[in-house]
Amino acid sequence: LLSKSVKNILKKEKSINISNESLLELKNKLCRNFDEVLAENVVNYLHNIRKQDNLKTLDDKQIKEIASNLLNQKFVDDAIARKIEKALDKLYTKLKQQSTHNRNNNAFCVICGKNQPYNTQTQIYMSSFPLLGSGKKTNYFHSGNLNGTDICVHCLFLTQFMPLASYRIRRVLVIQGYPYNLNVELAKEALRDVRMYKSVANARNFKKPENFLFKKIAEITQKVVGGYNYWRRTSISLYYFISNNQRQAIDIIHIPTSSLVFVAFASSYDPQGWRKILSCGWRKNPSTENDFEIFEKEKTNEIYLKLLNNESILPYFLDLKSRSTNTKWDLLEFYCKEVLGMDEKALELIKNVGDKIVETLSALEDNKLIRRLRELETATRLYQFEEFFVNLEKLRQRKGLEKPLMTFDEFSALLVSYGENIDISWKTVKHLLLFRIYEKLHDRLAKISEKEKTEGGDE
Repeated sequence: LLSKSVKNILKKEKSINISNESLLELKNKLCRNFDEVLAENVVNYLHNIRKQDNLKTLDDKQIKEIASNLLNQKFVDDAIARKIEKALDKLYTKLKQQSTHNRNNNAFCVICGKNQPYNTQTQIYMSSFPLLGSGKKTNYFHSGNLNGTDICVHCLFLTQFMPLASYRIRRVLVIQGYPYNLNVELAKEALRDVRMYKSVANARNFKKPENFLFKKIAEITQKVVGGYNYWRRTSISLYYFISNNQRQAIDIIHIPTSSLVFVAFASSYDPQGWRKILSCGWRKNPSTENDFEIFEKEKTNEIYLKLLNNESILPYFLDLKSRSTNTKWDLLEFYCKEVLGMDEKALELIKNVGDKIVETLSALEDNKLIRRLRELETATRLYQFEEFFVNLEKLRQRKGLEKPLMTFDEFSALLVSYGENIDISWKTVKHLLLFRIYEKLHDRLAKISEKEKTEGGDE
């Protein structure tokens, strides 16, 4: 408001030599919205510029520079502090006078639902409560309520302290957690930055709210009693909004508890493996530690988005190109049980079948091993997946291996290990089997890969 008022006056006069009539108009406006002290300081500031620069005419660039420099003056900070203090004092006085309930009025606060709305003759703008409307713009009270909305003085008063626990990530980010002591933990960094820098916390320059949250989850897990199990009794929602004269918008992101628990476990159980998995979530793989930190702060990560949307991240646990795993079986198993909801018996069956496949493949020469393995890797249809097991069972018989790969009942159970939808289930099982094979045959597959590179180089 201050910057805009000064710009309008300077554009009207097109000079720093402002007429007395325009100065009086500016002073009256500032007195209404701030106080007389600020009005006098702004007029003196403009007078000093006129004495120093003696500018006869002003272009848009000079006007913008004068208004921008004005906002950096200490007397402006002091005026804003006085305005906030006056508004809080007014609300607090009303708060002490307010009765807890109003039985004679049908209107109640839309937030707490128990108190009467604050001063129904007063319109509450977005300057007092975000996302309510900005006055004369097209978004003026889009709720249809001529007062903005029905909010009691108690809730309005508490909202004024919201910036102390908010983070600035392009938009404003408010993290709400349960139980309530988790709110305190999630807001500690914001409060520390406010005390230190006297401004809203910048969230360590993170640009993506979900990246920042999951980073904090990993850090808090290291401090709390119970480790990753702490998050089983919590819930978190993100409120990511913008509230200005250009537009007002909000994204509400509810974080699945299973994803909280998994990220907490992954980051503490296998930090290096978890970083490898996260690295697969960016289009370009970070090649250095510095690249990883930059990507983590600035780029959207597919892993986090899929965890938020309850989508599978199984393919990211292994690297099909290098035939290697990005983490340990225990972490994969934890993900399957905690996030995918797979049964422990089903996982044990898949693990045992995977070990028998490894036993069979280990008896083959390198080129035959790779050929058999490729059959499983390239299976895109259910019949191809089934064909792999039939061929492998025949191979076991030719090799004289005593026990069959699995019984018919076990194979039926294998196909529906991840739900009754076979088309989804068998692909999930395929990824788990490949993970187990890559993990158990890691050294041999690495030697074969190195041999193939050497022979290719010789040619």
